[in-house]
Amino acid sequence: MIPAVVLASAASSLAVLAVVVLAFGLLVVIHEAGHFAVARACGMRVERFSVGYGPVIWSRRRGGTEYAISAIPFGGYVKIAGMSPEEEVAPDDRGSYSNQPAWRRFLVILTGPAMNYAGAILLAWAMIATTGIREPDPSPIAGEVLAGSAAERAGLREGDRILAVDGQPLGSWSDLVAAVQARPGRPMRLEVRRDGEPGPLALTAVPQVVMGRGRLGLGPSMRVVRASPAAALGRAVALTDARAADILGGLGQVVSRKQSAELRGPVGIAQEMARSAHAGVAPFLSMVWFISIVLALFNLLPIPALDGGRLVFLCYEIVTRRRVNERVESTVHLIGFIAIFGLLLLTVFGDIARIFRR
Repeated sequence: MIPAVVLASAASSLAVLAVVVLAFGLLVVIHEAGHFAVARACGMRVERFSVGYGPVIWSRRRGGTEYAISAIPFGGYVKIAGMSPEEEVAPDDRGSYSNQPAWRRFLVILTGPAMNYAGAILLAWAMIATTGIREPDPSPIAGEVLAGSAAERAGLREGDRILAVDGQPLGSWSDLVAAVQARPGRPMRLEVRRDGEPGPLALTAVPQVVMGRGRLGLGPSMRVVRASPAAALGRAVALTDARAADILGGLGQVVSRKQSAELRGPVGIAQEMARSAHAGVAPFLSMVWFISIVLALFNLLPIPALDGGRLVFLCYEIVTRRRVNERVESTVHLIGFIAIFGLLLLTVFGDIARIFRR
């Protein structure tokens, strides 16, 4: 007989998996709903709105559009008439994407990522007005201490307030980051205040050298932000903008080779979402908020096959008033899709390898 605790654990894991799939599917639906709504508003003919990819397992047609659920849940798409260069489009077909002015096609593409960003703001607003949202504390207070890191070897603990580095007082977490990055592989004296200790502690840390910069392996402390519904909206916009700026800043550091990157694919993302779901409602919603911002920014990158890549071609058309050859654009997007798919496979193998290493 299978022990009840095993059955309960399995049921809990299945429930978490279902929540993760539904949450990710909701983010996709929000994105595609943006494309769909603007396409319909511009008079374009939307042939299919699918949640998921692959074979259709359920569908219903309404208002000229087939609404479908497909077999592979991570993803989705909106099929707009005339969007593929292989389609035969009559010059007088007003419902075709290709016969629409460039500015309308631009709005259709832009609204998908915009909806993810707006959704992130609304989710942040709801959290701030109810459960609260966790944000990094700007004070130089230690949060997560990574196992085996320079911070752990130095004896730092979560909750420690770092007062000074080599005798220089710290006013903020960014001051600490700057001080650590400027001392790769060099011993640094930390003055630390710890709860329960009568006075400051003196610790010595040797930052790890990563891409020529120092790293302690220490995260900032997190604090919970709450506000009234009226005040929460402005705070939600500010927090979402700040997190987006952090993400773009980190991406810039990776591109300029000042920071290394650990790529995560669908498996890794699902794993992080499941971990946050086990931690509670607030951590899970915070993770969904973060992923919604990432989806918005990622889709706006000027990479072929992504919305951002299509926007580049449309910007060229709007500025020059000349349309790029559809075959050429289609080939560029195909190459981009193959590259992204290859990168996706690499991230999947990397995610699986990380799981087995644990």
